[in-house]
Amino acid sequence: MLKDLVVVVTGAVNGLGRQTLARFCKENAFVFGCDIRDDKGELVKTFGEKVGFLKADVRKEEDMVQVFQRTKERFGRLDVLVNCAGYAATYVTLTQTGVPFNLEHFSRLLEVNICGQFNASRLAAKEMAKNEPDKDGSRGVIILTSGFAAKTARNGQAGISACCGGIESMTLPMSRDLGSIGIRVATIAPGVFSTPLTDSLTEEVKEFIIRCQSFPHRLGKPSEYSDLALHIVQNKMINGDILSIDGGLVLPNF
Repeated sequence: MLKDLVVVVTGAVNGLGRQTLARFCKENAFVFGCDIRDDKGELVKTFGEKVGFLKADVRKEEDMVQVFQRTKERFGRLDVLVNCAGYAATYVTLTQTGVPFNLEHFSRLLEVNICGQFNASRLAAKEMAKNEPDKDGSRGVIILTSGFAAKTARNGQAGISACCGGIESMTLPMSRDLGSIGIRVATIAPGVFSTPLTDSLTEEVKEFIIRCQSFPHRLGKPSEYSDLALHIVQNKMINGDILSIDGGLVLPNF
C-alpha cells in the first residue's frame, strides 16, 4: 500500500500511462496526471478526488513547472514521477525512390521521447529534493520508459531506436547525479503492449511480433507495465537499472 504517496504520471490519458495512474490509485496513492491531450475531466470522474490532471506538453519547461506546482498545491509534495508520455513513428533512412528520412520527424522523436522525459525528470528532481528523507535517506523515484528498439530494431526504426538507446544511456548517470540526494532512477523497457498505439497494427503484424517472443506468445498487458513501475517504487535496491519487459522479443531484419 502506498497511502499518501504522491505520484505524477505523464501521458496519463490512455495506454500505459492511464493504467499506471489507475494502479497507483488502487494502492491509495495521490496521483496527478498530465498529457498533451485533454482528458475532459474523465480521469477525476473515474478515479475520484485522489486524482488531478493538467493538459501539458512534456517538451515545454513552463508546462511541466505548472504540472509540479499544481501537484504540490493539491497534494503537498512529489514523491514519484513515471514518464509514460511518448511518440513513435517508423521511417526508413532513405526510401527506394531516394527520399531521405524527414529531419523534422526525426527531431520530433528526439524532442518528445528524450528531451521530454529529461525535462520532466529534471524538474521533478528539483521538487523531490525538497522532501524530508525517510529512514533510508530516500526522497523520491523517477521512472523513465524506453522500449525494445534499444536492443532489437528493424529497418525503419532508426529514429525510435535512437530514442530508446538515449533514454537507457542516461539512466545510470542520472541515477548517479541524483543518488547523493536520495532520488532513485530506473528505466522500464517494454516490448509490444496492447495499447491504443498498437490497435492500428494488423493481425498479421501482431502475430509476427508474438512469434518473435520467446514466451509468452501474446502482446504485453498494460497492467504488467504498471506492476513493474509499482515494484520499482517499493524496491529500494533498484537504481540505475534498465528493466526489460518484452517476453524475450528479438526482431529479425527482413
